[in-house]
Order: sequence, then structure tokens, then C-alpha cells
Amino acid sequence: MKKLQELIMKDVGWKLLSLAIAIILWFMVINIEHPVTTRIYTQTLSLESMDTLTEQGLTVRNRQQLESMKVSAKIKAQRTSLDRLTQYKSNIKAVVDLSTMEDVRSGDSISADISFIIPEGMGTGFEIVSQSPEQADIVVERLSTKKMPIDVYMTGEAGSGYTTLQPQISPASVQISGAASIVNSVETVQVNVDLHQASEDIVVTAVPTAYDASGKRVEGVSMDVSKVHVSVGVQKNKSIALTAEAEGSPADGYEVSEVTWSPTSIRVLGSEGVLEQLDTLKLPDIDVTDADSTVTQYIALEELLPDGVMLSSDTPRQAEVSVIIQQAQQQQITVQSGEITLNGADETQYDYILSDETVSLSLTGQAGQLADITTGSIAVMADVTDLLPGEHRVVLETDLPEGITLLSNEPVITVTVIQKEQENEDLPETEQPEEDTEQTPPAQEQQQLPPEE
Repeated sequence: MKKLQELIMKDVGWKLLSLAIAIILWFMVINIEHPVTTRIYTQTLSLESMDTLTEQGLTVRNRQQLESMKVSAKIKAQRTSLDRLTQYKSNIKAVVDLSTMEDVRSGDSISADISFIIPEGMGTGFEIVSQSPEQADIVVERLSTKKMPIDVYMTGEAGSGYTTLQPQISPASVQISGAASIVNSVETVQVNVDLHQASEDIVVTAVPTAYDASGKRVEGVSMDVSKVHVSVGVQKNKSIALTAEAEGSPADGYEVSEVTWSPTSIRVLGSEGVLEQLDTLKLPDIDVTDADSTVTQYIALEELLPDGVMLSSDTPRQAEVSVIIQQAQQQQITVQSGEITLNGADETQYDYILSDETVSLSLTGQAGQLADITTGSIAVMADVTDLLPGEHRVVLETDLPEGITLLSNEPVITVTVIQKEQENEDLPETEQPEEDTEQTPPAQEQQQLPPEE
């Protein structure tokens, strides 16, 4: 091993000098002899002089397909020239010159030569040995343009409790151009905006894209707008209840059966501070004065909202309010006198006798409510407070359910108040009152009772 190291290190200076001289001689040979070799270069096909067809109202239907085509060429030249060409290979072009196409019509299919062009300044001596492909099939079709609105397609959802407003887009439309068959297949032009749980306004720049009726992206059309600006307002939302009432009295013999409205609640948008103060929205009262049939009105909801509050897009713009008017039903019930409550009675001093065994009450109201009323189901009262002995005409009071009224005047009953006899507790036990031999005839006792009607 030691001998090998000594051998390598021996005369190392002369060895390095020899290597340097060899390299110099090799470069001299390269530059003097100019060896020739070949290399393969690949470029994407481009179409030139498109305005030649455009001026004729024509275009290349398969333009996108052609402009994605790769063209390869084997180029022969001196190695030094190829080295320089490699440094600028991005400037190499594979082109089809459309200006050479004459007397073409819509529907023509033409095989056009592909030219592989070396950039200027590379010098001469380049030779294209082979090329693939050498031609491109050009399909000519009538040029068509169409102006279309740009739709905003929003993906995702706004944050919980928030709603997006109608998006604003600028510009709002785009003009698409291309082969007629391709342009005609475009159904929509749209931009996509991701809401991403937004809780504040969204402002983005987006690229419009053409789609056909099946939602597939349409290639091969050009647009006069490359980017659009989209803003989407995001506001707090809240559901609030609607209320409605009727005012006025229907025609004689009729009554309000029910008040209905639709929708019963709405969703509104606004600032959080304003919505906190808004829980219900009262609709204007419906006037049913002298009405004998159902009254229906339509009310614009937006006019009732406070400033800074608006309806959400999924809420109806108006409410329908109906006041159902029905002819009042009548029913007569009989109340037993024993079921009448005497309010204010002093039973320690008086006896109370009602002249009638029964009292008839004529009621009016909704049929459903009347059906629930039976004898004994309602309270009937007579106020006998401070009544002295004798006969008295007392107005009966009734406790009727809401919506049920008495058809006639308030019922009246005769109440006879009788003084109770007081026992004499102050006389001594030894002194007995003389027995009154004269007996009060029964007829005289009966005079205290009210006469039978």
C-alpha cells in the first residue's frame, strides 16, 4: 500500500501538467475539427396568423387539441452550435401558418405542414433530419360569439346563524368566442366561491369557466374577460313569528270563527344588534266590520320590517291573512234553580226562595264551542247581597266561555227573602210564658211565603 502511494505521488507536478495539456488539446480539436452530431428537440405546436381565418368569419374547431400537440425534430449541426441551441431551446417553435390556407370553408378538414423554426441568432448549419408529426389536421368551422351572464356558484356553507346575500359580480357578463358547435354547447359561465363557514363579507377574484348542460367543462372557447371580482354579503339571520288579529264587528248574526295567516314565521337578516330586539312581527289588523263572509288580505312583509332588516331569499315576500266569518249558532240550555249560586246570602238571618224551578238561557256562538256546553257545565249566579225580606227581581250572572254570548237580555229570577224566627234565650227557666190558646191558623203562616205564580 505504501509503495502504491509513493508511485502516485512521484512526479505529481508533471502528471498534473500533462492532464492540463491534454484537456487544452481536446478543446483545440473540438474547435478546429467542428464535429457534427444530432439532437432531438420537442416543442408544443402553435397556430399562427389566426386572424386570416377570423377575417373570413372562420376559426379552427380543434384549436385546443392542436395547441396541446407535441412536435419532435432531430436536428443535425456542429456540436458547439447544438450546445448554443440547447441554451435557447424554449425559443424553438413548431408552427402551422394559417395564412397559407386559401379558399377554405366551414366544415373543411385540411392537412397543414408543421414548420420547426430555429430561433434567429443561432447561426446557420442546422439541418432537420426528421420530424414527427410533419402535418396537422386542421378542422375549419364557422366562428361564433355569444354574450352570457356570469353565474356565481357557492360551495360550502356560511357560519352557523349566518346567511349569504345575493352575490355581486363585476363584470356581470362575458363574451365567449369559438367554433359555432362548441359555443352553442355552452350552457352557463360561472365562477366558484367557497363560503367556508364565513361570518363576514367575502370578496374574491375568480376565473370564469364555461360548462355544458351536463355540467361538464367546455374547452375550446375564448373569453373577453379573464378574471372577475365577486363580493358576497354575509349577515346574521333569525326566525321571527308573525301575529295577526281582526278588528270590528261582523254583520248581525255573524261572528269571527278563526284568524289564520301564512306563513306563521319568517326568516330575516340584519345586524346582530338589531335582530336581538326583534322577536315577533305584528301584521296589520284585518277590518271585518259588517262582514258576513271570510275576509282575506295580502300584506307586503318588507314594508313592515324595521330599518336595517331584510327578508331572507327563502322567505315569501307577502303574508296571506284570512278572517273566517261564520253565521252564529244558537243553543238553549235549562238551568235548575238548585244549581244557581246565591252570592252574598246571609243564611243566619234569612231564607231565600227562588220563584222558578228552572231558568232557560239562549246562547249563541261557534257550533264547536256550543256543543261542549251542557246543563250544569256553566256557572249561574244571583247576587242577593243586602236584600231585605220580601220579593226581589234579581239579574242572573253567567260565566260563559270566550266566544259564547247570551242571545237575549240578561235572565232575571224572583228571589223571596224570609226573616228567620229568633229563639228567646233571655227568659228565666222558672217563668214559662202563658200558653197562647189562640193558634195561628196555617193560612196566616203561609202568607209569608211568596205566592205561587
